[in-house]
Order: sequence, then C-alpha cells, then structure tokens
Amino acid sequence: MTSSRPGRPNSTGNKAPPTSRRSARQQRLANREANRSLAHAGTGGSAGGGMGQILAWTVAAVVIGAVVIGGAVLLTQKPSISAVPTPYQPGVLTPADISQNGTTLGLADAKVTIDLWSDFRCTACFAFTVGSDTESKLVETYVRTGKAKLVYHDLLVVDSNDGTTESRDAANAALCAADQGKFWLMHDWLFANQSASESPGYFTQGRLIQIGQLAGMDMSKFKPCIEQGSHLDQIKAELAQFQTAAPNAQLATPTVIVGGVVVANATYANVAAAIDAALNPAASPSASASASAAASASASASPAAASPSASASAAATPTAKPS
Repeated sequence: MTSSRPGRPNSTGNKAPPTSRRSARQQRLANREANRSLAHAGTGGSAGGGMGQILAWTVAAVVIGAVVIGGAVLLTQKPSISAVPTPYQPGVLTPADISQNGTTLGLADAKVTIDLWSDFRCTACFAFTVGSDTESKLVETYVRTGKAKLVYHDLLVVDSNDGTTESRDAANAALCAADQGKFWLMHDWLFANQSASESPGYFTQGRLIQIGQLAGMDMSKFKPCIEQGSHLDQIKAELAQFQTAAPNAQLATPTVIVGGVVVANATYANVAAAIDAALNPAASPSASASASAAASASASASPAAASPSASASAAATPTAKPS
C-alpha cells in the first residue's frame, strides 16, 4: 500500500499541491497590488507631481537669484589694480649732459624762458613730450645750445575730471625726485607710465613708490616724501602762479608760454617761431606776428571749447579743467 506524500501529485488526480496553491494566490495578490499602485499613480498621484513641480521651480528661482546677484556684484566692482601694468623704463630720456636745476633744464642765464605747464596724467602732455617729440626737439635746438631754458610747472587738470588725486601725487613724486637732483629723470618715467586714457590707478602712491625704486631713487627719502605729500603746498601754489602768468589763458594742459606770451596750439613749429621772435624780434617780423597771433588766439579761447585729449598726435587737443 502506497501513501501520498505532501507536495507530490497522487496517482489519481492532477490537482496542484497546497504549497503551489498558496504561491499562486500570493502572485495574484501581488499583481493586484501592483495594478492598484499603477491606478493610484495615474489618478490619485497628482499631488506628488505638484510637489515635484514646486521643488523644481524653487531650485530654478534660487539659481536665477544667484546669477542676478553675481552679475550685480561684478558690475559694481571697481577695476582691478592688477590690470595696471608693471612700471617699465621710458623709451625717451632727457639728456643728462644738459644743465639741470630742479625743474629747470638748461642754462640759468639763457635769454629765453620756455615755461611748460603740464600734468603727468594728461595724454596731450604725453604727445607734446614723447609722442610728437616736440619737447625733445626744442631741447636739442634751443636748450642744448644755450638759447633757451625749459621750466616745468605743475598744472593739475585731470584730477578735476575724475575726483582722484593722482595728478597731484605724481607731481609730488616728481618734486620728491627733484630733492635728489633727479626731477627730469622722474619726469621721463612718469610720462612713460601714465594711462593712455587718463584712467586712475596708474599713479597710486604704491605704484609711484615702485616707479621711484625702478628709477633709482634713494628710497629712504623718496618713500616718506611720497607718503607725507611733502610738496603739496608748492603744487597748489603753482595754480596761482599760472593765473598770474597767463590771466587770459584757458586752464588747460599743456600750456606753453615763451617770453611771457602764451603759444596757442603748441606744435614744434609754433613754439619755435615764438622762441625765434623772442631771441631776435627785429630780425623775425613774421615770427613775432605768429607769436602775437598765438597769444591772441589763446586769450580768446573759451574753456568750453576744450576737450580731454586721447591721442598722441603733434597737435593733440589740450586737456582742460572743467568749469
């Protein structure tokens, strides 16, 4: 006699064993639960989708806010001083073999005095000094030969345009160099290292100290002279001297005065004609007439007609102080 063991079919039936029936039932329950979940996702699950959309919009708003704030910070930041180049040696140097005494170049007893009123930040002054070689030609033709002497004066103009003190501080640096008998050397270094657009940042006290060191100044004297502004009173007083020397002249740089007469449009030809007239007025009637015409034109010039210079041409427009 044989017996049927659980889990195996007997000899007479095709019925599944109990464990098989339970597995099938569990499978049906699992399928039913899966279908129920799918139905819930398709109908009642819209709330979950809404939460996802809210989260997505929140993240997007945070990202947009960060971009806007970052852009505002960049727009309001001042230009980095790192954009200002390291000072470099001038390509044009005032001849060291010509007599120098402070801000005067040439013999003290020269017959004609060329008074140059200038601003180390002024690009028209750069054009006069370096760009067109007007100054160097005058030095070679008239100063070296003892016919004239060149006297440099500070006339601060560019500071009034941007509210800084870098023209003043550069002028002070040149006078600090003059204390060491090196005004004209510093004059060359300053013009070589000015901004081509008269932008601030080029003549900060830190950069002026760096220029002085590269130019070979005695830094134990030069640095405190820069930091203390030792010559500021002298620089301020020069404005009054200009107004006395040329009461009808426009407050603009460069301004050239030869023998007490303002030379309008200070090209080499015009300044040379004024010097020739001052050297020998009887022998140079045309030169004298040219000098007189230059003075008349300067006296009638309107301050509103001047515009800041931006080019290094021979006839660069003088940089004018705003009224």
